Amino acid sequence: RAIETVVGFGRQAIVLVPEISLTPQTVRRFRARFDRVAVLHSHQTSGQRHWHWQEIAAGAVQVVVGPRSAVFAPTPQLGLIILDEEHETSFKQETAPRYHAREVARWRTEMEQVPLVLGSATPSLESWQRATTAGNRLVEMPRRVLDRPLPDVRTVDLRSEVRERGSRGAISRPLHQAMATALGDGGQVILLLNR
Repeated sequence: RAIETVVGFGRQAIVLVPEISLTPQTVRRFRARFDRVAVLHSHQTSGQRHWHWQEIAAGAVQVVVGPRSAVFAPTPQLGLIILDEEHETSFKQETAPRYHAREVARWRTEMEQVPLVLGSATPSLESWQRATTAGNRLVEMPRRVLDRPLPDVRTVDLRSEVRERGSRGAISRPLHQAMATALGDGGQVILLLNR
């Protein structure tokens, strides 16, 4: 709806997604709602990128969709930038020239005095801190899609596991029991390690 409002005023929006693999499904959703959507990403041919770049620069595009590099799209009538899943590390360019798409987007929106929307169910600490300070607005969505229940979350201090049971592994007793229960019921278990 925010993009529809911006487009209604004859302005353009940039929507950044964390991965190129998410671009096709995102583009389909936007093309269902907007007439002129451009895509920018590194898996396009030089000709495709050039054509989209020219269309954007001419103001013939309403919405630009792409990963971090799309933040540099030459929108003459920029009205809004949205970062979907802003906490994702893929918005950070690790090779030269190094940049973080979130910070480039913040700079662009400040320079052009347009809104920046950072979307995330698990915001980065920097964004959370900024959202709770003056001049920024935190919009919370306390319910899940279709009012699905929130998952059970437990914090287990592994230091107490060492003190009480002498266990030194990364899998606590409660986690081991939950895994055994899930597997015993014929389910599956996925463990994510952020390393």
